[in-house]
Amino acid sequence: MTGRVADAILQPNFAYAAGHQAPMVDLQFGGQMGYAQDLTEWVSNQAYVRRNMICLLVEAPKAFQLLPNPEYWIATLRALVELHPMSIDGLNAGLEVETIENPFGGGGQMQHDFTNVTETQSVPVFRWNEKYGMPISSFLRGWITNLLMDPNSKFANIATLGPQFAPGDMLADMYTATMAFIEPDPTHTRVVKSWLVTNMFPKGTGDITGRRDLTQAGEAQSIDVTFTGIAQFGLGVDYFCQQLLSGINLTGANPHLRPAFVDRIDADILAARKGYEDNVETLGAESLRV
Repeated sequence: MTGRVADAILQPNFAYAAGHQAPMVDLQFGGQMGYAQDLTEWVSNQAYVRRNMICLLVEAPKAFQLLPNPEYWIATLRALVELHPMSIDGLNAGLEVETIENPFGGGGQMQHDFTNVTETQSVPVFRWNEKYGMPISSFLRGWITNLLMDPNSKFANIATLGPQFAPGDMLADMYTATMAFIEPDPTHTRVVKSWLVTNMFPKGTGDITGRRDLTQAGEAQSIDVTFTGIAQFGLGVDYFCQQLLSGINLTGANPHLRPAFVDRIDADILAARKGYEDNVETLGAESLRV
């Protein structure tokens, strides 16, 4: 006996599993909170454990192409959102049902009728640990002042770089990005949840503060930045994100099998003839061989 019923996993494109990319258990099995538990279906009671999302940059602000060194602006944004975040929060795919109440008799019971269904707004929030020299704050400041607005002139500074850099228009795609947020399954091969968020730009640089207190140790700084965004989610987005995820080749991507990050001892270390190897060699050279 294995504890797995033959049809523990819902068939693809069947009932509420239709269109979903990741396998899901059939809720007809695995219920363990009835009169008594059923150990023949224990596998179907396995809990869902939320995995860390993957953020993939889909589109960079088009006006990045008009700035000096455009490839650097784009590559930096990609690395910043895909490789540097300590955390990403604020993505939501929930639905909310609004209702009205009608009295149901005189005993205080109320009948509820639905009046509206809305999607919960996603508000992406990135947290970064600032790096040496504060490059993250500088990048965000450059994005905001060059493409959105300078706080003093109230115009985008891209127009001050010269006629060759001036954009023909400043529609939203010029200063916003589009990103895909994917939660994979435990095998990193199937999409469990996904969002496609456009109209994304930072709502600030995060706090940039200074202080003096000689009695305290220095402090690291984390940056929390909220982004605007229009989010799409659903089976169509899951399908698109499945294509993105499937395009990531996992073959051989085992961190434990990567080469050592150095392949030799530094020459200045070898020049200092006092070490383990020298100790062994000296002992061997001085050995009284019989």
